[in-house]
Amino acid sequence: MFRLRVFSMVVICVIALDLFWPMPVKAQETLNADLKSALLLHVPFDGTFDARIATGSGKIFTAESADRKQVKEGNHRKEVAIAPGKGKFGDALRFADTSDEVIFYDGSNMGFRTEDWSGTVSFWLKLDPDKDLKPGFCDPIQITQKGWNDAAFFVDFDRDLPRDFRLGVFADYKFWNPTDIEWEKLPVADRPMVVVKKPPFSSESWTHVAFTFENVNTSGGNSAASKSTLYLNGKPAGSLVKPMQFHWDPERSSIMLGLLYIGDFDDLTVFSRALTPAEMLHLYRLPGGGSEL
Repeated sequence: MFRLRVFSMVVICVIALDLFWPMPVKAQETLNADLKSALLLHVPFDGTFDARIATGSGKIFTAESADRKQVKEGNHRKEVAIAPGKGKFGDALRFADTSDEVIFYDGSNMGFRTEDWSGTVSFWLKLDPDKDLKPGFCDPIQITQKGWNDAAFFVDFDRDLPRDFRLGVFADYKFWNPTDIEWEKLPVADRPMVVVKKPPFSSESWTHVAFTFENVNTSGGNSAASKSTLYLNGKPAGSLVKPMQFHWDPERSSIMLGLLYIGDFDDLTVFSRALTPAEMLHLYRLPGGGSEL
């Protein structure tokens, strides 16, 4: 019995050290440097809608709808504003109501590659999805040239209460759905999505959302699997492992924010490679968010 108690105390001490012992400064600096070298886009929403770092245009744009046929520079959505001091870090992007109009950033900030394309998208959300959202699907972010189900990444809240949270990674439509099966008739197992039941969102605290994608358009051919992983608060929440083929014109693709979303959004960051689990946890724990990079 004494040996069992000693062993239990040792295990507890090891767990406590892992949770609370600060990472050595050199290790933190190395991780920050590695993340900084992969940074493509950072929008902290501190006093402005425009990006602080961008590889394409850092300007925000407004379109009449997700089709983006009529585009104006700047934010022209009256129900979207910068909320001073309300962000996870500094200010926040606040969506007070829904609109047919969409705001977006240049999709060339995604670092698209025709072969072996990988990356990471990270941001923070603050809302109670079951209370704050209107009926219907809601996409806090949707990244595509064409449509939600055609060469697209998105995260969304589904329409049924209690709302699930989902990551969608849809390759070219004819690639992932070659026989054109209607969505409602498509078996759930064949839908390219990660589904999270009872996600940890709250109107009282911020939730970190990130997803990675690896080896899209792999040079290994269609038989080689690509992978995409959803992270919530620094921890993996599910993965998709299957071939993924994307055909994009980067100049026509867009990073759209707040499609039918009501709530706060902060610290949008895009990286040129898939972060490791350790890097993702480090990003989640950064006291100043992407601005520290």
